[in-house]
Amino acid sequence: MRYFALLRIFMANSLQLELEYRANLLIDFVSSLLGFASGLVVIYAMFNHATSIGGWSLPEAIALFGVFMIFEAFIEVFLYPNLGKLPDYVRTGNMDFMLLKPLSSQFLVSFRYFNIWRAPDAIVGSALLGYGMIATGGLQPASILLAVVMLLAGAVTTYAIWCMLTTTAFWWVRVNNMMELFNAFFVAGRFPITAFPIWVRVILTFIVPIAFITTVPASAAVGRLDWPMAVGSLAIAAGFLLLSHLFWRWAVANYTSASS
Repeated sequence: MRYFALLRIFMANSLQLELEYRANLLIDFVSSLLGFASGLVVIYAMFNHATSIGGWSLPEAIALFGVFMIFEAFIEVFLYPNLGKLPDYVRTGNMDFMLLKPLSSQFLVSFRYFNIWRAPDAIVGSALLGYGMIATGGLQPASILLAVVMLLAGAVTTYAIWCMLTTTAFWWVRVNNMMELFNAFFVAGRFPITAFPIWVRVILTFIVPIAFITTVPASAAVGRLDWPMAVGSLAIAAGFLLLSHLFWRWAVANYTSASS
């Protein structure tokens, strides 16, 4: 309960800071609409030349794009404003102050700030996902619950991957290229995993599990998810979260203060 209370305080503080720049809301909303429009243009262009993409119909592909936008918002609202600062904390020595706080340093580094202006991406993505569910007949209580669970599992997996990549800053300091590498794989998540060649599917499933982040939640939403993939998504999320925590503890144990 203490950590939930801190989350509320962090969110309120971030909101107060961000409200100083209210014009950003309009700018980011326009940016969300442009991203939404360009993504749909690509999808409709592809369906002008095919009746399906990797066995997915147009409404199913729109639902998948909605999931992709939701996770884009998750990265921009939560991960980038927090974990993206870790290299600077290590480089400048501010990590010392994080470690002195009477709470988990991983929690403090991960959830201190919120970029609320990128939330429109999640709203637009949720609308697309809802449309896809309605068009495919998946707007049922069981499908909604399963989709929410898979979305949460995908969020945990995304967080854990970002956390492990940025934690390498304890040794390498500058890790922006590694985050860009993840983004290069992540953009493939706007398309069904079955639309790619087999060797790409292997990479996006077992090496960089983008399939479990986007395709699996979308499959749950439109009623095409099988139970092995659902269980696999939960296992991947739990495994990556544990690995990220253990990796963080190892990194902190080997951390040498910038001031020492």
